[in-house]
Amino acid sequence: MIRAGSKIFFLPLIVLTLAFCPSVRAQEKAAADSETLRKAAQNPIASLISVPMQNNANFGIGPFDRTQNVLNVQPVIPVRLSAGWNFIMRIIQPIITQPNVT
Repeated sequence: MIRAGSKIFFLPLIVLTLAFCPSVRAQEKAAADSETLRKAAQNPIASLISVPMQNNANFGIGPFDRTQNVLNVQPVIPVRLSAGWNFIMRIIQPIITQPNVT
């Protein structure tokens, strides 16, 4: 019979706790990775693909005062040409929702 105060009773609880708790080393690595990613995001020529979007709403379009939406999709795609050269493609693609003015 296993008593509640026994070491055997608490052993599975300790093993499960240690198995599901992240280690300190993993937390430090995650913090270093997030710091590296933060620095790369601030660098305009880093080799990161980003897709910022901007939505503009124009009110009062046409005789019925409808709303026009313009969504600008602006992907930034860097391509490494050589060790010292990057080619950065930046496309601005508007997606327009225009109400019927008649």
